[in-house]
Amino acid sequence: MKTTFNFDTGAMRTRFQELRAERDRIEAEETQPLRDQMDEIISEIRVLEAKLKPIDATYREKRETLVPIDTEMAIISRALKGQTGPIEG
Repeated sequence: MKTTFNFDTGAMRTRFQELRAERDRIEAEETQPLRDQMDEIISEIRVLEAKLKPIDATYREKRETLVPIDTEMAIISRALKGQTGPIEG
């Protein structure tokens, strides 16, 4: 059984234009305002990231000075089997 479709190109063009108009309306009224809000927030985030970057670099540099201390504390803690509390007495 072979099915044959008879397409009305005029009706198809009309429907296409209706869909385009509906799409344009939804985009203009619903999605674009949200996109604009998102873009503004992203812009604010980029400003904050730029402000954070030098502070983060300094923090990481200062944090590096703790690595040898943490390493030595870990070695001592293992040697003391976790008994690292203050000495009583």
